[in-house]
Amino acid sequence: MSEPNKTGRSILGLLARAVRVIVAFALAAALALSLLFLLGANAAGEELRDGYRPDGELAALVETLSLLLGGTSFLLALAPTLTLLPAFVAVLVGEVAAIRSSLYYIVAGGLALLALPLLGSPPDTRFDPRFMAIFATAGFAGGLLYWLLAGRKA
Repeated sequence: MSEPNKTGRSILGLLARAVRVIVAFALAAALALSLLFLLGANAAGEELRDGYRPDGELAALVETLSLLLGGTSFLLALAPTLTLLPAFVAVLVGEVAAIRSSLYYIVAGGLALLALPLLGSPPDTRFDPRFMAIFATAGFAGGLLYWLLAGRKA
């Protein structure tokens, strides 16, 4: 009689683990993409502001508009490459191999986001190191959050 009860508990444990992994992955992806957008908007906004520097009251308006336009152009330029597949593969490997190391998830998150522009661009594309650092930073943050929520107990 204890056998069915033991099986029932293991299935519930597996389902609970699956829910934890899915929720942690969704939150980590949301954090990484939010950071990617915010850091990208800031960098693109700086480039727009460098081209036009008004004085007085117009300066605040130009500052705000350049941040909004920079963020929008950064997001639209990345829309075709925003995929969760590299991050999903990193999480799948970590879960199957039962990797509990924070270093694995942080590095894997950074590499997963670095893969996005590399996989979504023509082979001869030259990337600005500043934008690659933005991708890596966002991926590192997403990997750390995933490890905190689910990876520690892989």
